[in-house]
Amino acid sequence: YRQTVAIRDILEQSTVLLTMATGTTIILIAGQLDLSVGSILALVSVVTGSLLFAGMPVPVAVLGGLAAGTLCGLINGLVIVGTGVPTLVATLGMMMAARGVANMIGMGKDMSRFPDTFKWLGAGFVGPVVITLLAVIIMWFILSKTRLGFNAYAIGGNREVARLSGIPVKFNIVIFYCISGLTAALAAIVQTARLDFATPNRGQGMELWVIAATVIGGTSMFGGVGGVGRTIIGVLIIKSLQAGLIHLHVPAFWQQVAIGVVIVVAVWIDALQRRDKT
Repeated sequence: YRQTVAIRDILEQSTVLLTMATGTTIILIAGQLDLSVGSILALVSVVTGSLLFAGMPVPVAVLGGLAAGTLCGLINGLVIVGTGVPTLVATLGMMMAARGVANMIGMGKDMSRFPDTFKWLGAGFVGPVVITLLAVIIMWFILSKTRLGFNAYAIGGNREVARLSGIPVKFNIVIFYCISGLTAALAAIVQTARLDFATPNRGQGMELWVIAATVIGGTSMFGGVGGVGRTIIGVLIIKSLQAGLIHLHVPAFWQQVAIGVVIVVAVWIDALQRRDKT
């Protein structure tokens, strides 16, 4: 019984991270990087909370939050393809900007005690798991059954060859970042509904956990290799490791050290595998 409860708890705690990681998966496969998802999560949390606090219907507030996250992703993509700024710098800028806007909107506001229909999206086991499963299934379908998914692998494998073969590289990259912003927004809504409280301090450092889970699962940071099935494995490894360290009463900062070591080892193994193939 205890093992069943533990597995259930890990699955429930994995929903937010896995939802965000589905978007990061297609970003990494395409050879890109997104450091802004944690701040987008915070921004969407306060946007959704502010709309609910203002008396907007739950569907309107949810759609407003999803639109805010997608807009952040759109801006990321347009900046990257329009200016040629490296993805690291562009998304780092969005990380700072989104966090700043979140603070401007949410600072000093008591955004809590939301309607029960909204809290269902994050409460208990069913709501969050259903939302996460939908995100996973949609991403699996995109990557394995659509031209957009094929283009992601092609761009991540060799961007110049993809361009010469007629793939609209810049347009696709913008779409990938919109997807990343949308999944971060979806995760924000689930988390805000679960905690029944919106705050601009949410999601700090979350981008590193998301990248860690995706890379540990086997999606390459060098692009062209990966899949949402691997991301599920990576998220479960991260959450199981975290739960084990908590059970052993390991201090939080040592947990961060352990996860950091695992990330470095995962990327190192990926680099060795790519070197052997070449």
